Formats: sequence, structure tokens, C-alpha cells
Amino acid sequence: MRIISKILLLYMALFVGCYHDKEEELVPCTADTSHVHYAPEVTSVFTSYGCYGCHVGTAPEGGISLEGYTAVKKLVDNGRLLGAISHAPGFAPMPHGAPKMSECDINIIKAWVNAGAPDR
Repeated sequence: MRIISKILLLYMALFVGCYHDKEEELVPCTADTSHVHYAPEVTSVFTSYGCYGCHVGTAPEGGISLEGYTAVKKLVDNGRLLGAISHAPGFAPMPHGAPKMSECDINIIKAWVNAGAPDR
């Protein structure tokens, strides 16, 4: 009986307690999206996902540059920024080879775009 109890306890500890939660369900987004600007909010999102590692410099990946406001605004105007980060059909999903950005971070960028993508 003791062996069965130990096996049952081990099973419960290993399998019953293991499940996957979404970050948004555990920690709700508290970002203020009422006044989002390029810097610091949008640039902070890009930095946190390592976007600048691939999309700055003389030969940015895929020819997509995030170097400076003017370059990012072009991606806003042609729809490529939101298409890529929201994983919309027909767009290369970003960040490449990594999980999708959190809905909170996507909402920060969407709020910025919907406000006209202000520089300041």
C-alpha cells in the first residue's frame, strides 16, 4: 500500500501539476495605451524582443530596417509592421523563429499606429 501511495504522489507531482499558462492570463497587461509614442514605448518593445539585432545596420535581415523613426514609419504606412507582429496571413511572422509577441506588446504598437504613429 505504501508503494502505491508513493507512486500516486509521484504521478500527481509530475503530471497533474504540469500545465501551460499563457502569460496574459497570469499577469494582465497594465500598459497605458492612451498615449503611446515611438520612444520610449515602441522602441522598448523592439528592444525587448531583440528586433534591433537583425533589423539595423548596413544589411538588415530581409531588407527590413527598424533603424530610426523614419524607417519604422514606412513599415507602418505599408502595413508590414502590424502584419508581421500579429502573424497575419501573407506576412513573415516576427520575431522570426521565436514565439509571437505578447498581446500586451502588440496592443502597445497597435495603439501607436492607430494614433497616427507619432514621433513624439
